[in-house]
Amino acid sequence: MDIPPILVLASLWGLAVTLGLGFGATALLERRARMRRVQAVVTKRSTRPKGEGSSALKSNLLSFMKHSTGRFSIMKDRQIEETRRLLQGAGYRGRDAIVVFTFFKLVSPLAFLAGAGLYVWGTNPIGMGPLADVGAVMAAALLGSKLPDILLKNQQQKRLAALRKELPDALDMLVICAEAGLASDAALKRVVQETSRRGSVLAEELHQLTLELSFMPDRRQALENLADRAPLPSVQAFSSTLIQAEKYGTPLARAFKVLSQEQRNERMMRAEEKAGRLPATMTVPMMLFILPALFIVLIGPAVLDIMDNFIGMND
Repeated sequence: MDIPPILVLASLWGLAVTLGLGFGATALLERRARMRRVQAVVTKRSTRPKGEGSSALKSNLLSFMKHSTGRFSIMKDRQIEETRRLLQGAGYRGRDAIVVFTFFKLVSPLAFLAGAGLYVWGTNPIGMGPLADVGAVMAAALLGSKLPDILLKNQQQKRLAALRKELPDALDMLVICAEAGLASDAALKRVVQETSRRGSVLAEELHQLTLELSFMPDRRQALENLADRAPLPSVQAFSSTLIQAEKYGTPLARAFKVLSQEQRNERMMRAEEKAGRLPATMTVPMMLFILPALFIVLIGPAVLDIMDNFIGMND
């Protein structure tokens, strides 16, 4: 007995909405908690955060995810460490972020497998035999297993692009703070205070850096952790500059000024590179969409005249 297509589509839609809402709610709660911590440290507030109900709901969700993923060994130790590094680079630094990611990595292929099986064997859209149907279902399950990794890497790339864009302005503020006589820690805290007002990604990273500099015995390790969380040449140069300044006593204002100028020159070179690639990038769209319409406009009337002449000669 065939399942009505509308029921299959409704089931797939409900499944996708449930997964999306679960992932979005977890990310939103984690982001709000992180922003509350940043504001509490910057403005030196000692009030307790509100939202006990949401905290209880989050705890219940995390307990369910831990119980669900505890029975399965999806990733090895090395994969867990790499995934944790990716999560930190994407902005998910909670201690339970790896649990949430593992849960969605476990549920996603099962959801895609069930949805694809329901759709393929319910409506039979392929119509090429059982082997093709099984192949389509397995391909959907494979896509579901790779989807969390793709989304995580995409989020990391977006965050790194935002960091690359905001770093030169932050370096200029550090130059001003250093020329005003502030030490490195005080300058970083001042930059965090100024940039956190607009929800800056760089403010979160610098806030994490200031926290690690305040309680870690080795300041070099805190700066290296920043380079690990944001694997960008500009961030690595920033960390190396701070390490050398503390080791050799290099003036911070001069070092930050040189680094800021280098980052702005690099950003200009990237813009020129994109502009140089633009003609090659526009070649395929022009061939597919612009040139056929142009040929129709230019050659179409001549073709119509020739056809009319041939039709007149036949008459």
